[in-house]
Amino acid sequence: MKKLKVLALAMTACIAGSVAMAGCSGGSGAGTKVTFWANCNDVELGVFKEITKQFNAQHKGEIEVKLVSKPGDSYGDTLGLTLAGSKAPDVFYVGDNGYKAYAEQGLLYDITDFIESSTIYKVEDMWSDVTVRYRYDVNTRLTNTPEGRYYGVPKDIGPTVIYYNETLFTGAGIKIISVNEDGLKDFNAGGEDDRGNTKVKLGINGEVKEKGYFEMNGQWYFNNQIPMSWEETVACANKVQSYMRDGLKDKSAYGYFTEWWFNYGWTVGGDCIQQIPTDNEKYTGYYYDFTLMDSTANYIVADDCKEVKVNNKTYKAGQIIEYSDKIDMSAYSSDPAGNVDRRDTYQVTSEVEGLAGEGKLVKLPSQREAFTEFIRLASSTSTVVDNVDGQNLYGYGITPRPTDIGGDAGKTTSFMNGHLAMLVDLRYITATFRNEMDAEYDWDVAPLPMYKKYDEAGNITVHGVEAGHSGSVALCISSKSKVANEAWKFIEYCAGEEGQSLQAKAGFAIPLQEKLANSPVFLDGQNPKNAKIFIDAAKYEGAGDWWYLYNKKWIDNWANVLNGSVRNGTMTMSEFYDCKEYKETFANLLEYSEKKKLSANS
Repeated sequence: MKKLKVLALAMTACIAGSVAMAGCSGGSGAGTKVTFWANCNDVELGVFKEITKQFNAQHKGEIEVKLVSKPGDSYGDTLGLTLAGSKAPDVFYVGDNGYKAYAEQGLLYDITDFIESSTIYKVEDMWSDVTVRYRYDVNTRLTNTPEGRYYGVPKDIGPTVIYYNETLFTGAGIKIISVNEDGLKDFNAGGEDDRGNTKVKLGINGEVKEKGYFEMNGQWYFNNQIPMSWEETVACANKVQSYMRDGLKDKSAYGYFTEWWFNYGWTVGGDCIQQIPTDNEKYTGYYYDFTLMDSTANYIVADDCKEVKVNNKTYKAGQIIEYSDKIDMSAYSSDPAGNVDRRDTYQVTSEVEGLAGEGKLVKLPSQREAFTEFIRLASSTSTVVDNVDGQNLYGYGITPRPTDIGGDAGKTTSFMNGHLAMLVDLRYITATFRNEMDAEYDWDVAPLPMYKKYDEAGNITVHGVEAGHSGSVALCISSKSKVANEAWKFIEYCAGEEGQSLQAKAGFAIPLQEKLANSPVFLDGQNPKNAKIFIDAAKYEGAGDWWYLYNKKWIDNWANVLNGSVRNGTMTMSEFYDCKEYKETFANLLEYSEKKKLSANS
């Protein structure tokens, strides 16, 4: 492992030297100068030095890109100040959390025409859940409408998955299976899984069901291609955690860690805000309601029901009914500002209840139940997380509290050092694990948990959908750039197959093009071996809640309480529900659709 680090450093030094030499070859024959700001770690920086070098070589005498590294958490503040000034870079990174605000401020160049005329950058070949987040209408503040424009393109996409320490799993007595849902029939008939194992080799005497973690005849198994249910996630984490604490005497070890509630809420169709139609003249035909703690049940179309109409909208088998179609909107006030006082009066329509009674719709947990499940992960087994119908719900104690884990470096170090058995994280961290993971540990990846229930035979009776968020950063051009055409050519190269191939080989990204992601460029056999899980995730994972609106004013107050008092176990869900920061969010959200606010923007 140390040899790999030395080699990587040597390569980076060579690349840096090459770029420096290219930069010195300026003068009158060097072509148009394009400045590029990159906010990234050393691995990614090395890749973009190579991308810049190759692009400059291909456009020698025509275009010369100067790469400027801008590392650090203060990048956003620095960029904002610079873009508003007179010395803005031509090309730069913009995270999906700040993209809309920059677009509304007029700081980003509208590159829609470039995209539509490009023969290299083809939106139709890319993952829709990542390209959609950069098509934005600054006048209506809505995404992916026909009027929406592109002010940036994704640099890459980084889905979230479970990274797991296979060495610790083996020590805990858990055997690994690697076969997807479609391959279970052949596997049960004696065929091999993706690792060449058969049921006989693994000592399995019985039918393997569609479970992520299960026990059979006293032996425990983990299938790294099937999502675990909520209960399986807790059970698996507890088993490995017990081994680490008791067998390895690591008393501060944990079986699992995630800092994001998204896949818990989204798997049952919940969310933290919903768009509500209104005829109130103060708003633009809609407003946003805060639904993080929505207690109404969600519903999914039954698997044996081809399709069904709800509120005159057609839903197919396996689709979850949208909030605006399940809720009786007559419960909403014509004055949205009063909604905070009527949160418990919302109910599903009689139409939805009737279809559920006919078996066409299947009932799922509410957003509040899903959110509570997430909070229980970090709370200790003696901590009351919530009280439901007079019954206390206690924590699971399988995840470190925020005060214990620290920031990103804390969770990453804990996993690499073997103090954390499972970690939910983005694709970019793969490069770090490849280069720095303790050599004594084998590791791989698995899908995020999803909501499922089983009958006594182990067959799925109720399920949600696979869900989670992916990370993405846009490459944008300054609206003040005098070399927009040349800047676009560089972005086009980065987002095209050559640039995407170089990023994929380094391990920190999955290619934007679905065809390229399914090729050896990405599926290269390096760790993680189960890399196709990222491809599966890219098909359904979207942006986190920081992307929903043009700034995070509506998030910050309640999120600070959530990630502090609630997740640290000093505030119950009911107390959170009634705290000042939570209640204030309703009023904060109304500002995002007021006509006067939108007119002031336009």
